[in-house]
Amino acid sequence: MEKLKNLHNAETNDTSYDHVLKYTGIFGGVQGLKMLISAVRMKLTAHILGGWGIGLITAYSSVFEFLSNASNMGIPLNATRKTSELFEVGTEDEIAHQVMVIRTWVLWSALFSVLICLFFSPIISYFFFEHDWHRWPAVMLTSLVAVTNIIAEGECAILKGLRQVRKVALIETILAFGTLLCTIPLYYLLGIHGVIIGLIGCGFLSALVHFSFSLRIVSYKVKPLSLKTFFEGLPLIKVGIPYVLAGVANAGLQMVIPAIILAHHTMVELGYYKAGWALMIGYSGLVFLALESDYFPRLSAVNNDKQRMNDTINQQIDVCTLILSPLLILLVVFMPFVLQLLFEEEFTIATGMATLSVFYPFLRCLALPMGYSVLAKGHSIAYLVLEVVYDVLFGLLIWWCYNAFGLVGAGIALSAGAMYDVIIYFLYCHFRYGFVFRWSTLLFCLGQLACLVFAVEYCYLVSPSMEEKYVAGGLAFFVSFALSLYQLLHRSDCAKCLVRKLKR
Repeated sequence: MEKLKNLHNAETNDTSYDHVLKYTGIFGGVQGLKMLISAVRMKLTAHILGGWGIGLITAYSSVFEFLSNASNMGIPLNATRKTSELFEVGTEDEIAHQVMVIRTWVLWSALFSVLICLFFSPIISYFFFEHDWHRWPAVMLTSLVAVTNIIAEGECAILKGLRQVRKVALIETILAFGTLLCTIPLYYLLGIHGVIIGLIGCGFLSALVHFSFSLRIVSYKVKPLSLKTFFEGLPLIKVGIPYVLAGVANAGLQMVIPAIILAHHTMVELGYYKAGWALMIGYSGLVFLALESDYFPRLSAVNNDKQRMNDTINQQIDVCTLILSPLLILLVVFMPFVLQLLFEEEFTIATGMATLSVFYPFLRCLALPMGYSVLAKGHSIAYLVLEVVYDVLFGLLIWWCYNAFGLVGAGIALSAGAMYDVIIYFLYCHFRYGFVFRWSTLLFCLGQLACLVFAVEYCYLVSPSMEEKYVAGGLAFFVSFALSLYQLLHRSDCAKCLVRKLKR
C-alpha cells in the first residue's frame, strides 16, 4: 500500500507554468480520448436507438444528476479543498482522519439520495414521460446510479486533494472505455430497455475503479454511528449546503431544458439538442477536466495569498485559451461533417445551434478559473447567489430563444449566458478578491476571440461557398494557432529550451 508520507514530491509540489501546461495537456488528451470514445458510443447509440433513444438517455441522465447534486451536500468539493489544505500543512494522521470523516459523510449522503428518489420519482415520471405516472419504478432505479456516483465523487475528491493527478487521469481513461463496453452491448441486445441497466452498470464501474486507486493510499474506514464523526463533518456540510442548493439549481435547469423542448416538440427534437450540446459543450471541453482535477487543488492551497492566487488564475486562463481556441475554429469550419460523422445525417439539423454556441466553451475558459476562486475561498453563499442568478437567467434565455428561433436560439442562449458569466464573475472577483487580468492574458484572449468571431461570421452567417468557407476558416485557424504558438514560446520554459536546441 502506498504511504501518505510518500505523496510529497517534486511533481505534486510543482506550480509552474509548464506544470499547468503539462497537466492541462494531459487532461486535454484524456478528454480527447473520451471524446473519441464518446463519439463512437453516440454514433452506435444513434444507429441502434435513434433520436428518441438519445432523448431518453438525456432524460434519465438529468434525473440521476439532479439526485446526485441534491444529496451530496457539497462534500466532494469541500473534501478536495480541505484535503488540499491539509496536504500543504497537515500531518499524515490528520489527513487519514479527515479522509475517514469525508467517507462517512459520503456514505450518509448516498443513502439520502435513495430517500429523495423514493419521494420524487412519481413526480419526475409524470413531468418527463408524457404525464405517465407508471414509469416511477424505472425512475427509482436511477437512485442506484446516484448512489454509486456520489461514492465515486467522494473518492475522486480525495485523490484530487492529495494531488494524485496522474491517477485521476488514468481513472478517466479507464472509465471512458468501460462506459462504451457497459452500454452498447446492452442497447443492441435490449434496445430501449437497456438504457437504465447501462446507466446502473456505468455507475458501479465508476465506484469500483475509483476505489481501486484510492484505497492504495488511504485504507477504507468509516464510522457511520459515531457522534464525534458527525460533529467533525458538520463544518463541511455547513459550507457545503449552499453548494448543494447551487447544484440543485443547476441540475434543475438541466431538467427544465428538456421539459421546455418536450412541451412543444418530441423526444427526437430533444435528441437533436443533445447532439449539438454534446459537440460544443461536452466534446469541446478538452481543457475543463484539468480545472477540477489539478487547478482547483492548487488554487485552494494558495487562497490566502492574493498575488499567488491572481497569478494562478491568469496562468490557467492562458493555458485553457491557448489549447482550446484553435480547436473550436476547426469545429466551426467542419461542423456539418463532424455532426454527420459523430451521429447520423439527420443530426446535421443541429449545425446552426452548435455553431452559434461555440462562444460558450471559449468564454468558459475565462469564467471557470475566476469562478473557482469563490469555491477555493469557501464563500459558499456568494457562490450560491451567483449560480442561481445565472441559472434563472439562462433558463429564461433558453425559453425565449428556443421558442423564438428553435435550435438556433438554443445556441444563441448558450453563448449569451456564458458572456454574462464572464462579466459577473470578473466584477465579483475584482472587487472582493482584487483579481485583475494581466495585460498579456487580456490581449491574448481578445485576439483569440476575434479569430473565433471571424470564423463564425464567414463560415456560417454569410452563407459562403465551400471555397470561401475553407479559405476564411483556414485563415482564422492559422492566426489563432500562431497566437497560441507565440504565447507558448513566450511563457513556457520547456518550449524555449526546445527552440534553443533546434537552433543548434
